[in-house]
Amino acid sequence: MKKNKLFLMVAMFTAAIFVLVACGNDNGGDTAATQPATDAAAEPATTIGIEAGPADIGDMDVAEGLAGEITFSWWGNDGRHAATREIAELFMAENPDVTINFHYGVWGGWQEGVTTDLMAGTEADLMQVNFNWLALFSPLGTTFADLEDPVIAQHLDLGNWTTADIDMVRRNGVVQAVPSGITARVPFMRADIYERAGLSVQDINTWDDLMAAGRTIQAELGEDYFALSPLGNASLAYMVFSWLEQYTGRQFVDENNQFNYSLEELTAGFQLVQDMLDNGVLARHSEDNINAQNPRWIAGNYGGVSEWDSSINAWINNLEDGENVIEVRDHFTMEGALLSGVMARPSMGFAISNNSNHPDVAAAFLNFMLTDARAIAIQGTDRGVPANLLGLEHFNVLVEEGTIGGAAIEAFNVHNNAETTTMSPVFEFQEVRDVYEIALEDIQEGRRTVEEAAELVYNSIQAVIDSLVD
Repeated sequence: MKKNKLFLMVAMFTAAIFVLVACGNDNGGDTAATQPATDAAAEPATTIGIEAGPADIGDMDVAEGLAGEITFSWWGNDGRHAATREIAELFMAENPDVTINFHYGVWGGWQEGVTTDLMAGTEADLMQVNFNWLALFSPLGTTFADLEDPVIAQHLDLGNWTTADIDMVRRNGVVQAVPSGITARVPFMRADIYERAGLSVQDINTWDDLMAAGRTIQAELGEDYFALSPLGNASLAYMVFSWLEQYTGRQFVDENNQFNYSLEELTAGFQLVQDMLDNGVLARHSEDNINAQNPRWIAGNYGGVSEWDSSINAWINNLEDGENVIEVRDHFTMEGALLSGVMARPSMGFAISNNSNHPDVAAAFLNFMLTDARAIAIQGTDRGVPANLLGLEHFNVLVEEGTIGGAAIEAFNVHNNAETTTMSPVFEFQEVRDVYEIALEDIQEGRRTVEEAAELVYNSIQAVIDSLVD
């Protein structure tokens, strides 16, 4: 699809995106934008282990005489803003002929602004980007700068990422961004709630275990208690389609972007939602009870949450003894599962504008932010566990020292050690999400039966996918 056609379609939906986000609909990307600033827990944690790719990892020598003015744009919370500014100030102090201007804010409305900027050619030189934006905005690999271009490659060492991670951010063979980290949704369970019901979270491994736990929790603690917190649309959909991966051994779409499930399979997957409602796993959600500020989460009515490892701190920090009562678990599974159901993707990426007058400066600063030991210490876990291998080495030193730790790192270890699949960007296109999220919400609200919701999605989703991708 031609870029201008795609941008026109994206522009048509940006207002809807803004409304959905503003209303509290959880986003498939990094959700830290709406979370309070957090401090990483200062307790020992397991060192992260990732095998390096074929290239050697190491520092790059920044070319002498680096000069120019660039703008760096990102979304996030106050903690991310402060850390990013501090890193940029450190880089500018060491490169006095470089000026970095900042453009940042919360997630709500951010994609709308980026869409407008890209259409006008006024985007920032260096941009924090969502993973699905690469397919949405740059299907031909031409919207953002080619990071293998010699001018950029002189300052940004792609050998500091695994080949698999770089392949995730190629479009049409062109490297359009670098991943900040790799993330997946993981169950974070409240051991205190389960113990009050006479259960152990260590015994909750399968979907059947989860259903049985919901029944026991309600029998022992009351009908106002549930095995999990109400799930936002994105989190619930993740569960349903990870169940379908386990059940069928197939992902959401195939290599040709064809929807990969039959009506019967989709109906079976949607039945998971009804089963969770019927067995005390989920309360029916409303817009004010699916976030970390939900007072019933804080009070202990909900026994867990399925969340991105890079976004869990907000949930934990709202509990008085959060780091001690939250236990990280493997993703729920089933007997005879054909896949793990753990769908991983870059938590976010960084891209350089094709219109930048100083791509060398943008590349040099990006390399500094992701590899310098001081920058890694400043950033901590705010953008998740680093995917950059040199940055990861510095990060591991901090973990071993006990400077950083906690559930986010434990969760990363869980999905990093699982046989994951790479989430298709198509899964997170807002227009595609609207199809399956509305159907899942209808099941929760009793507006459609499981069969009706599945038929609605099955009959319409391929046409929506086809309208967005060639």
